[in-house]
Amino acid sequence: MTENKHWRKPTWQSIIAIVAGVFFLSSLGVWQLQRADEKNQIQQENESRKNKPPQELNFPITDPANLRFQRIRVQGRFISNKQFVLDNRYLDHQVGFNVLTPFELHNSDKVVLVDRGWLPLKGPREELPIIDVDEDLRTLVGMVYVPYGKAFSLGEIDTSTSWPRLIQYLDFNELSIRLEQELLPLSLRMEENQADVYKAQWVIYASSSKRNLGYAFQWFAMALALLIIFIVLHRPRLITRSKNK
Repeated sequence: MTENKHWRKPTWQSIIAIVAGVFFLSSLGVWQLQRADEKNQIQQENESRKNKPPQELNFPITDPANLRFQRIRVQGRFISNKQFVLDNRYLDHQVGFNVLTPFELHNSDKVVLVDRGWLPLKGPREELPIIDVDEDLRTLVGMVYVPYGKAFSLGEIDTSTSWPRLIQYLDFNELSIRLEQELLPLSLRMEENQADVYKAQWVIYASSSKRNLGYAFQWFAMALALLIIFIVLHRPRLITRSKNK
């Protein structure tokens, strides 16, 4: 009897499947690495600007993204009869709302949306919190927030037609239509220790870049495991053959 090692020849279908699977899983890993790098860059940008003295808001604004995370000082009046309440905001493991109040800049026809902070949900979602505010001339200090890309939602932007208006995401064009006044393409997140501000603990990302690195490791590990399984299934095997004398 003789013993020979033979590879189990894979089918072309299995080769295509393994290549596609490894490529797909590796792509997810690379995407998570890119997300981690993006979060680190954004966090660094935020850290570099948050301790700088507040600046005046200058016009025209050619690119709102250039103002992202900058501390800004503005003077004007709140528009108290047309406020927005941003739904499904989470803070300290509790659901609530963010209160968004239009702010008309002094000696100007320009209006900026001011985020006055977070309030907890204390009853049915339809029972909105009391968010009254006076319209006296005041000066506000806050951080410029410019969304990254278009907001994603499965539903309409708002679920009510009265004021304050409950909204599901930020879209400055849509909110301008409802307000019947053009909003600047950014919002101002009020800093704490000012009149009429609620809980102002601003979180850039709900999770750190370390979580993305963990996800990347998982995707790469799955790709490697898939490749190892394929090799094991097609590894050389001993085949025993008898000789006729």
